[in-house]
Amino acid sequence: MKHVLIAAVLLSLGGVAAGCGGNSDSSSASSSPTSSSSSSPSGAPTDGSSSDLCTALQAGSTIKDGADVADFADGLEKAGTPSDIPADARKGFDVYVGVLNKVDPKATAQDLKNMKNVNLSKADQTNVQAFLTYASTACAPSAPSAPASSAN
Repeated sequence: MKHVLIAAVLLSLGGVAAGCGGNSDSSSASSSPTSSSSSSPSGAPTDGSSSDLCTALQAGSTIKDGADVADFADGLEKAGTPSDIPADARKGFDVYVGVLNKVDPKATAQDLKNMKNVNLSKADQTNVQAFLTYASTACAPSAPSAPASSAN
C-alpha cells in the first residue's frame, strides 16, 4: 500500500491528483481503444502482470529528482498493466505515465517540489483516480490468514 501512496504523492507533486474528487463529469472526450493489442498508445503492454505493475510502482519510493521520475516512468511503461484492468483505469495509467514522461530528467528535488499543477480534463482526472484505486487494490498486501485457534 505504501508504494501506491507514494505514486499518489508523486502525482500530487505535479498537481494531477488535485481536484480528483467531487465532480464526476463522465463525458468521455477521447476513447482510444486498447483491445486486441498487447500495447497501448503509450507503448506499455496491456497484458502485463499485476505483480510487475506493483513492483514498478514500488520504485516510486526512491524518487528524489527528475532522473528518478524518468526511471520510474520507464519502469511503469515496461511493466504495463494486466489485461483484466478496467478500461478507465488503463486510460488513467496512460495519462499518469504521460505526465511522468513530461518531467524534465534534469529536474532537481527542489524543482519537483515547485512543480505547478498539471491541467487535466475531468475525464483524465477520473481515469487517473480509477488507476490509483485499481493499483491500491491490486497491490495491497494479502491479509494474513487468521491463526488457527487450538481447542484445548
